[in-house]
This record gives sequence, C-alpha cells and structure tokens, in this order.
Amino acid sequence: MSHSGMARLALATAWIALSAPESTLAAERGDADAAAAYRQHCAECHGERRYGGYASPLIPATLGRKQDDALLRAVLEGLTSTQMPAFADKLSAEQARNVVALVREPIDEVRWTIEDIAKSRIEPPREGVAIPPEIRRENLVLVVERGTGSVSVLDGDRMHELDRFPVGRIHGGLKFDHALRQALAATRDGTLVDYDLVDGGLRTKVKVGVNTRNIAVSSDGDFVAAANQLPQSLVILDGRLRPLSLFPLPGQPSAVYALSGQRRFILTLRDLPLLYSVQYPELTLEKIELPEPFEDFVFVPGRPQLVASSRGGSQLLLYDYDRNRVVASLPTQGLPHLFSASFFTRDGVLHAAFNHMGLPRLSVIEMDSFRIEAEIPLRGPGFFTRTHPGTPYLWIDTNTDAIQLVEKASLALLERTLVPEVGKKAMHVEFTAEGDLALISVWHEDGAVVVYGSRSLTELVRLPYAMPVGKYNAMNKTRMPHGRAKGSE
Repeated sequence: MSHSGMARLALATAWIALSAPESTLAAERGDADAAAAYRQHCAECHGERRYGGYASPLIPATLGRKQDDALLRAVLEGLTSTQMPAFADKLSAEQARNVVALVREPIDEVRWTIEDIAKSRIEPPREGVAIPPEIRRENLVLVVERGTGSVSVLDGDRMHELDRFPVGRIHGGLKFDHALRQALAATRDGTLVDYDLVDGGLRTKVKVGVNTRNIAVSSDGDFVAAANQLPQSLVILDGRLRPLSLFPLPGQPSAVYALSGQRRFILTLRDLPLLYSVQYPELTLEKIELPEPFEDFVFVPGRPQLVASSRGGSQLLLYDYDRNRVVASLPTQGLPHLFSASFFTRDGVLHAAFNHMGLPRLSVIEMDSFRIEAEIPLRGPGFFTRTHPGTPYLWIDTNTDAIQLVEKASLALLERTLVPEVGKKAMHVEFTAEGDLALISVWHEDGAVVVYGSRSLTELVRLPYAMPVGKYNAMNKTRMPHGRAKGSE
C-alpha cells in the first residue's frame, strides 16, 4: 500500500472511532484488554483457544455453574492447593472482570470423533534397546518433567537415567499394566503415548481428544480408557491404542479408573450425580445414579469401596461399588484431597490419611468404623499425603518448601521437617518398590528430584529436573503396597 493509501486508511479508522458511541468503544477496549490479558497471563496454562493445556478448559461448557464472583476471586486471589496463582498484583478488578466475561463467551462445538482418533494414530520409528534386560522393571521410576514436556525413565536401584521420551503438555498420572510391559502417559491436550518398558522407546502415539482429564489401563494391558473434558467423552481403546468405542458424556469427568480384580472401568462426573461403569471386553455402558456428584474419590485397597466427596458437599461418603450404594458417611470441611489420599495399617486396622485443599490440616480416618481418628494441623493446605510399608512415616506436602512427617504408629507430628531447597516448593513424594527411598520433587524451573532414606530421613542424592511434577514407581502404581502392610508398620 502507498503512503497516501495508508494515510487515508488511518484517517478513515480515526473517523470511525470518533463516530462510534462511547459505550461501544469501551466494550471494544474491554474486549481487546481482556484478550491481551488472557494471552499474557492465562494462555500458557489454559490454551490459546481456551481449550485447556496444563490447566482446565475455560469455556462455558466446562465452567458449568460457577458464578462470576467465584471466577473473579479465582483470578485475583488464586486457588488454594492448585497451581493457579493470584493475579491481583498484575490485573485490576476491572481487567479481571473483563477476563471473566471473555471466558464466558461461547465457542464453536468442539468435535473429535472416533474416526479422528483412528486417523491420528502413529507408530514412531524405534531406536535400539534403551532398557538393559538386567534392570528390575518393578523398580523403574518414571519422572514427569513439565519444564521439558518429557518423561525420564530412572533405574530406581541406582537412581540412574536409562531413557527419556517426549510427551508434551503432560501433567502427571502415568499408568502401567500389571506385567510391567508398558507405561501410558496422556497430555492435557489429548495426546496418549505408549512406552515400551521391556526394550524402551515409544511404541504408539494417538490423539484421543482435545482436552483429556486422565487415563486408565486394564491390569492385562488389553484395554485403555481416556476421560476427555473436550469433547466430554469416554474413549475405550485396545492395548495397541486403536479406538474401539466412544461414549459421549453429559458433563465433565472427574476421573476414570480400572477396578482392581474386575474387568471394568468406572467414571464419575464433577457436577452431576452419575457414575458410569464400562465392562470389557463387551464394552457395555451402565449409568448409575449417585446421591451427589463424586468430584473427588479414592479406592479403598482390598475392599469394593471408594471414599468420595464433592466440592459443594459437607461430607465424605463411603460407597460400595459392587452394591451401588452408600454404606457410611462422615461430616467434613475444607474440601478433602481424596485423589491424593494414602492408606496404611495401624494396630491391624486400615486407616486413610489425606490433606485438605482449603485447610492446613491432615485428617486420619479409621476405615472399619469410618470415623476420624486424628486431625493434625499443618503448615499449609497441601496436595499429597504419601506413605509405604517401608517407611514409618506419612509424608505430607504443604504447598510450601517443607515436607511434614507424621509417625504412623502414634499419629504424632514430627517437629522435624524436610526442606529440600529453601524457597522452592516441595511436593509429590514417591517411594521405590521396597519403600527404602523417598523421592521428593522440588517444583521449580531450576528444580530437582531429591532422594532421602525413608527411615533415616537423610538426603542421599539430588537429580536436576525442570519442574518435576510427578514420579511414578511401577510396582507402587500396580500393587498398592499399603494394602500389604502388617501391624503398625
């Protein structure tokens, strides 16, 4: 365009702006400001198109019944015990309101069909053997490194990296078949990969959705389930990641899991009181009504039960999934973080321990009577409580740089804390197969996985990682070592 043409365009644009009603101009400025603020502060985690990434999608279908004032508080104040920071120092109240209005705007229907899934499936070229045959597969530890979008395969006996494979926007939640032949990882933007634990290397890659909540694998590895937030669906694949069936869902999935000892997956929804059960190999779907949504739940080891709660509820429910009914309830507050609960045996009785997302507290439940045995104050409301029969302690992160410890035999909080690195968040403890070593994430771009003796509490080795969000031991993920505990551990 010539200089005279550019000048005419600038004059015309200025004339249109001067002629526009003030309210229209304000709305346009608000839209532009909101879009710019979203790109600067939100897109990295929630996706450029609001489809989600490291964090959830921000579209009307997934925001559900959340009120504007709640969304505004989340933007300005952050969300306790999540990775959602506060933006009050970066955004004014008006800017935050504009962002809330932006995420309320509808988008075109998100579609990803079973044909799309099938077409996306690839088998990457394999490059040699990465895992020597003498390596104990039951003590492989897979480290999810968010900073590089990759997964590191560690020999848990020597704390030596054997292999590393790219995944993408992975948040955590790796799954293993019981024979430990494969490890499965899914990204938040819907990519599912199958890693060969025998020889090493990626075997298969497929896109199962636009935003994926989590995955589950059958014990024999022959069936895989993926719960998608976009489009809201449950996808069933075979062990080679070829799609078999797609079930649309009426709401956002909380999570999907494979039931131990049974040939079925179960899935619950975040905002609707429904449970779905899928039998395999038949792939028949059963819908079961619940007394309230099971937004957060954990399976009770060795029993056909789960403990559930909902964000708007005020009680824990003990649910028998063989009989499809609630068998006990318990008042609670502070939104228990049940997905991250830990089970252990004390005086021959099974106990559960979990932190709360809204309160700096650890709750311990005696499972036979389903009653609170102890409430232990913590430094802060954390993410995970972890233990293993090989350690005498519960290891609790607190959303700070400190891991706190509770002695399982006495339920006493130790005065001593473990601070892997001052000022950097410590989180997500994992154990080696025998439980003699505890691995703690230093959640930072310049972070690490720090290895401690699980009884001596002494630091043994430090492995550098960029934002290691999770670590998964193959034996612990498939055998539930807490269920084998004896006595008071």
